Amino acid sequence: MFGRRVPPHIVFALSVLLAALCMVPAVRYGMAGNWLPALIWGAVAVWFAVDAVRSYGWKQQKKS
Repeated sequence: MFGRRVPPHIVFALSVLLAALCMVPAVRYGMAGNWLPALIWGAVAVWFAVDAVRSYGWKQQKKS
């Protein structure tokens, strides 16, 4: 965005934080028996977790 890249360690930290924050409502909806919102929040949490894994890979590549 705007010609600069966000450093991989910031992407990793924000992705982990957002994945954890999205898992909270997913678990709460799942325990309440509301499966559609639980699946949606869970899918978003998985999306951010995958993004965190990818950014961790970028960070490891940059070290090499």
